[in-house]
Amino acid sequence: MASLKKLQRYFFAFITVYMLTGIGALVMGSMWLRQSADGAPREAVISRAIEQTGTFIGAAVATTALVGYVGGAAPVRFKMLLVAFVWLIVTAMLAELGLGGVIWFKTLRMRSLFHTQWVGEWSDSLKVAFQDMTQMTGYGQCCGYNDVVSIVAQGACAVRDANNLYPGCEEKVSAFADSYLRKLYTSLFGFTLVNVVCFISTVILIQARNDEERYIRIGRKEGRTYHNSI
Repeated sequence: MASLKKLQRYFFAFITVYMLTGIGALVMGSMWLRQSADGAPREAVISRAIEQTGTFIGAAVATTALVGYVGGAAPVRFKMLLVAFVWLIVTAMLAELGLGGVIWFKTLRMRSLFHTQWVGEWSDSLKVAFQDMTQMTGYGQCCGYNDVVSIVAQGACAVRDANNLYPGCEEKVSAFADSYLRKLYTSLFGFTLVNVVCFISTVILIQARNDEERYIRIGRKEGRTYHNSI
């Protein structure tokens, strides 16, 4: 019993971290969704679909943690909740790996992808936002993506020979996107590590509760009674 209670304490510590990762993803995704606006540079590199998927995964992780809490509070009585929690962890792990993989793969083809979007998809307001963005260290005014045809003639880029005065925005857009995407997929892969630790802790707790249940069953056959067994 003492050993089981000790394992429960470790389990609750790990599941708390697991829940916090879900709450963090939920809060961040919700904030980004509320702040979504046409012309916002972040919207160009992190699609609304990614934001919605990340928010859903965060909500799912935070919710499934409640299943683990209930099962962990009384593992002998609620084994099925712990088993269900194991499968929920695996599902969350696969979802986070999948989303992280999609984001990571996007970083491998940023330049060609953003060139296509700049030319054929992005609004002029979004292009101007990148052209006039000056808060990034090492990147000042730029005009167009990488040729004179892609320049939006507004602000500083409205002058004659803007393509000779200012560089294209290809490097700036790529650096901006990388700063967001790298943090996102690194966080998701980090969450997966938390899931693995929580998964192992849950499996160990299930094994411990099986041993505890066996001892209780043997004890009852010998005439011993157990009250408030966990």
